[in-house]
Amino acid sequence: MEKLARVRRAERRIVKVQRRVWLAQVLLWPAIVVGAVLSVGTLVWFLRRPSSGGRHEMPDLPGAHETQP
Repeated sequence: MEKLARVRRAERRIVKVQRRVWLAQVLLWPAIVVGAVLSVGTLVWFLRRPSSGGRHEMPDLPGAHETQP
């Protein structure tokens, strides 16, 4: 009978470990998806933001950008 009890305990331990592995796998995929979405969003944000070099707004008043002698 003692041997049977040891087998049952071992089975319960295995089931517990399998349940934890399954839970870790289930939680891993949403984390990967969220990380990928954030990475792509950050990349798109960096590529689409206006660059400050070379372009500027013209002043509102005509001739304001010209230097006066």
